Order: sequence, then C-alpha cells, then structure tokens
Amino acid sequence: MKNTFVLLAASLLITLGACKKEGPAGPAGKDGNANITAKKFTTMASTWKYPGHYALDYGNNQVKLHFSKYITVEAPEITKDVIDNGLVLVYMIPKGVHNWMPLPLSFQAASPSDVVHNFAYEYRQGTLTIHYYWTANTTGKLVPDGLENTLMPFYNFRYVVASGVMSGQLKSSGVNMQDPVAVEMVLKGR
Repeated sequence: MKNTFVLLAASLLITLGACKKEGPAGPAGKDGNANITAKKFTTMASTWKYPGHYALDYGNNQVKLHFSKYITVEAPEITKDVIDNGLVLVYMIPKGVHNWMPLPLSFQAASPSDVVHNFAYEYRQGTLTIHYYWTANTTGKLVPDGLENTLMPFYNFRYVVASGVMSGQLKSSGVNMQDPVAVEMVLKGR
C-alpha cells in the first residue's frame, strides 16, 4: 500500500511537472541572441605584415606611435551600430600557454629578452586589426631593431562582437570580461 501511494504521488508530480503554460512570444529582432558573434581564426607567419603602426595613448595628451607587425581580418559583424553602441572583445592563446587571454596583452619573453612583447587590437567597420609590437623592458632604454625580421608563430585568436543591446546586458551582468567562455555564455543567454 505504501509503495502504491509513493508510485501514485510520483506519477502525479511528473504529470504536473510536464505541463507548462506558455506565454506570448517575445519581441523579434534586436533583443535576440542573433546580435552576438564569436569567431576564431589562426594566423601563420606569412599572414603578418610589416610595417604597421599602433598608436598607444599614455594619457595626459601623450600618444606614442609604435611600429608593428599586423594582421587585418574581415569582420562584417563590426557594423557602425557596433562601433557606436556595441562591444568588440579579442582573445588569444599565446605561445606556451594553454588558455585564452584577453587583449591587450604584454609579456616579457626569453627572446629577445630586452623587449616587452605586446598584442593589441583596433577595429573599424567591417575589419579587425591585431598588432604585435615591442616596447622597452626598462625605462629609458630604446626598443631594439629587428621586429620586421621576427618570425611569427601560429597564433589562435577569438573575437566576440555584441550589439549595443547585448553590450549593455553584458556590462550589467558583472561577468569576468577576461574569460571568453563566460562572456559568450552571458551573451547567448545561458
């Protein structure tokens, strides 16, 4: 008798749980997840060009122009609306590292040891440009020559583009912007 009652109660709960009331459909268009794009690409040594120029704003009206190696990829998702109201985030997996890291990224490597290696990005309508440039690792030192002859290894990059509506949602979520998977999950509503 006890088993029959438990079985009957479980059946009733399953039946009631399976019933759900659906409300009216939400608005179509701008507020949907279609306003988010995440793409990956890999670079090769031959895809980097030289010379490029990356302007770094140090504040107090101090802008310094750095020579760079660069790659430009087509990104039709970067529209005028995204530039005016949205968000573009870029991540990479540096050589010897096994996780995604956000750009801009700076690190000192073994070769050449007298420079800081820097990756940064900029975007315009329809394109994304990634710059690789050197800065001195000690204040007052000059950046050595040789960037133009540096052989670039394969790099994996990932970028996320969000419309203004999705950008606002992302900013209000408090998500760790340095974690590309968490960013994509918030933007895709998971």
